[in-house]
Amino acid sequence: METKRDLEASRNGIKALISIGLAWAFDAMDFSILTFVLVDIMKDYHVPLTLAAGVASATTFARLGGGFFGGLLGDYWGRKASLVLSIFWFAVFEFLTGFSIDFTLLYVVRIFYGIGMGAMYANGTPMLMELMPTKWRGIASGIMQSGFSFGFIFAALIYRNWYGFLGWHGLFYVACIPAVLVAIYIWWQLPESTRWKNERAEQTSKKVPISQLFNQGHTWSTIHAAIISVLAFSVTYPINVFYATLLTKNGHFDTAVVADTIILLNVAGIIGNVIGGYVSDLIGRKWVIVISGIATLFCSFLFLDITNDTLRIVFTFLIGLFSIGGVWAAIPTYIAEHFRTSVRSTGQGTTYHFGAALGGAIVPLIVSSVAPYVGGLAWSMTYSVAIASVLISVFALLYKETKGMELE
Repeated sequence: METKRDLEASRNGIKALISIGLAWAFDAMDFSILTFVLVDIMKDYHVPLTLAAGVASATTFARLGGGFFGGLLGDYWGRKASLVLSIFWFAVFEFLTGFSIDFTLLYVVRIFYGIGMGAMYANGTPMLMELMPTKWRGIASGIMQSGFSFGFIFAALIYRNWYGFLGWHGLFYVACIPAVLVAIYIWWQLPESTRWKNERAEQTSKKVPISQLFNQGHTWSTIHAAIISVLAFSVTYPINVFYATLLTKNGHFDTAVVADTIILLNVAGIIGNVIGGYVSDLIGRKWVIVISGIATLFCSFLFLDITNDTLRIVFTFLIGLFSIGGVWAAIPTYIAEHFRTSVRSTGQGTTYHFGAALGGAIVPLIVSSVAPYVGGLAWSMTYSVAIASVLISVFALLYKETKGMELE
């Protein structure tokens, strides 16, 4: 029979899941809008694809700084206040993106946006995992991570319905509003992490013990979390950044078809995240990653024949299910379970965004740079996704299973 404390913990976990999941969704929505308008950026600022894609890469690379410093703030000051501050931060620079009158200013604004994006994840994910009962952490991980796919769907709907009369600048003016509302709700409704408060109360020194990331037997945990993060981003970010562009330039599809295909990709991602999160509580985190990685490998040839409507629809769904969904379903809780509470925000924020910097920022640049030499963007995306899928499956097998463990 559940006690009053258990019921309150369950309610707080559900509120945290909804609000933090939405914060991640609206964060992802802004990033996703940028991928829809890469062609506009190329035209307006007279830059090639590699430079235009570099805006997304600059944002992603800046997340490393946000993840580290935002994580430090969360471990020192508390998850809740740091999370709310980071959401307001990225909402401001999301709004300012619309005012970017030249390519240099756009770059600078997106770098500052990336800092807030990194800090949001560094505080939101640990807070969710610490508020969520142990038996629900896997499914909570999958549902929260599905927020990124919801963000892509929101972006696709905005792009499809409002792009015509708002223009690409105007999309960013309206996209920041939902995030601000979520930040207000979190401040008003969510409690601070009890686990964090208890940990801070027991510490004799109030400094964040960063050295714990690389001592007391935790070195491999930190390195492994960083490697898994790099590979997870390498699996999905070539798809996130270039799939809409591939559909536009190679497939010559109109706005509606591009938007519908991206929506399908991310609906499949949501399904894959929820199923993968649930299954990770049954068979384990690493096995969900391994199975999804192998499945993504076999689906990676989608990009070579997107003009065939049947193949495009079927394989868009499958690659969304396993790469956007399955591979990522266990990542939030899996990485959180690598670290102690005293350094969880710093550890998770830094390793996750180290992955964003390498796998999310540099890999897409490599994909676009080598495309002319390997037969085009479709082949470049296929090679990249296939190689990353194999590597993440291998490295997931090299770490202990964390399913069911109590957070330290």
